[in-house]
Parts: sequence; structure tokens; C-alpha cells
Amino acid sequence: MGGANPYSLFLILILLILGMDPDCDRKLGTAKDFVEKVSTTLNNLKTGAKSLHTDMESIHFLLMNMQKPDAG
Repeated sequence: MGGANPYSLFLILILLILGMDPDCDRKLGTAKDFVEKVSTTLNNLKTGAKSLHTDMESIHFLLMNMQKPDAG
């Protein structure tokens, strides 16, 4: 029960490795920018998919109304 969490140990190892690298701030900045770009791209895809779904529902509704016989 006295064992350390392996995730904490891994994080400490990564922080030690990065601390010894004089160029780590640039590398971390690049990684942060990459993650932000991926996040923005995924959010844009999600928004586009929602919009497409809404438009397809509207088209389906219009087509269903075209098939109804006129009430006159």
C-alpha cells in the first residue's frame, strides 16, 4: 500500500528530463500550439457536423411535406 502512483512517477521523470533541456520552453510552446490547433480543428468539425445534421433534418421535413396530398 505504500507504493507511489506510477503516473506521478512518470510525470516527475518527464519534468526532470525537460528541466535538463535548455530548449524545453520552445518545445513545450510548440506542443501547446499543436494541441490548441487540433482542439480548434475538432471543434470546427463538430460544429460543421451539427450544422449538416440540422440542414439534413430541414431537407427531410421539406421532402416529407412535398409528398403530402394537397388539402384542397
